[in-house]
Amino acid sequence: MVADHYPKSRRELVAAGADPNDPQHGRGLCVACHNAQTARLQPGHRFGRER
Repeated sequence: MVADHYPKSRRELVAAGADPNDPQHGRGLCVACHNAQTARLQPGHRFGRER
């Protein structure tokens, strides 16, 4: 399991002035589901690599 921001993305939470690290803004996802969601929502994202 990995931590996933839900229902808003980390960027959306920060833009709204919310604490993205608050557990109420998260859920656990399996690695495959998290990576698939990230790839779908952030095209070009490079997993585990700095930009």
